[in-house]
Amino acid sequence: MKTVNWPAWPQYGDEEQAAVSGVIASNQLFADRQVRQFEDQFSEYVGVEYALGLGNATEGLHLALAALDVGAGDEVIVTPYSWISSVSCVLMQNAIPIFCDIEPESLGLCPADVERRITKRTKAIILVHMFGYPAKIAQFVELSERYGIPLIEDASHAHGASSDGRKMGSFGAISVFSLHQRKSLSVGDGGVLCTNSPTIYEKVRRLRSFGHEELSYNYRMSEFAGALGQVGLRKLDAHNVVRSSNAEYLSELLADSSDYTVRLGRPGETPAFYAVLLDVNTPIPDLNFQLERMTQAGVPIRKTWGLLHLHPHFNPDVAPARGLPWRDDDYDGIMRTVEYREVLLPVATGLCPDNVLELYVHPPTGPREIEFVARELKALRN
Repeated sequence: MKTVNWPAWPQYGDEEQAAVSGVIASNQLFADRQVRQFEDQFSEYVGVEYALGLGNATEGLHLALAALDVGAGDEVIVTPYSWISSVSCVLMQNAIPIFCDIEPESLGLCPADVERRITKRTKAIILVHMFGYPAKIAQFVELSERYGIPLIEDASHAHGASSDGRKMGSFGAISVFSLHQRKSLSVGDGGVLCTNSPTIYEKVRRLRSFGHEELSYNYRMSEFAGALGQVGLRKLDAHNVVRSSNAEYLSELLADSSDYTVRLGRPGETPAFYAVLLDVNTPIPDLNFQLERMTQAGVPIRKTWGLLHLHPHFNPDVAPARGLPWRDDDYDGIMRTVEYREVLLPVATGLCPDNVLELYVHPPTGPREIEFVARELKALRN
């Protein structure tokens, strides 16, 4: 197999070096002016009243549940198809995850299945915009309002994604973004929590920095992250144009192949294309071997995640010292007598792990790299 020099991500340059040098010259590395400036700029970009810089998005998800007073005996509706922190945050509050199936178009939670699993114990819904593709947000806003259940948007992949002209992260009671090394807006590691509620804002502000009568945390953002975030935010829209162009070009190149379908999003939506998703319409022989060959050739392509309801966090051989909240004597909800591994999620199970691939197309990836990967994907069938 030929090889390609696929561009690395992130791409830090003179602007980022100047931002970091400015922080060092200020002799103020602890969260201060750079973080506040970034928070102001980020809230304006997303279209919300408040943004709070954090150490990472997992902290943000934890604080979101804490701010909503989620605790022992409460149920939180979650997806089986995401990174582990989209669900492990529920265990941090000693609450019970309720896994629902996904819908096949965006790979986000299925609104109908979510509604079926709402109970008197449901305290929140965590909706993930997978790989920057907007979930069915309008239906979730309606569900949230009708049942009085707060909606948390996990927008860790969705920087700049929108639905009907409105940015993802501006719909829910709370939203959380990741600024991890691999994300479209990268500061090495960091996170942002957004809200329009002054009550939630004030509570999270205290909880993130040992400033509350309740148990609170050391979840602050550094000045380095705040400074780098400002640079990244200025570049984000232009970078997203490149990602979108790469996705569309790959779709064009594979249009004559019935073996793959490139996901481009639904009408009225603008995905962020943190990664481009490809449906594998016919099985690829020796898929793991073929993907490893492509990776060694320089192509950042891989399977997406396995399903979280099968994860050891929820199916431990030995109960952890903190206990298992779904086994507490006072809990009489739907997970009391059901093993997580036995939960039926037919759509998610049918798609994962072999039928959807993710390809990173961050700038300065361009036509040469996209043409290379299209040729190699077609060659897998020959």
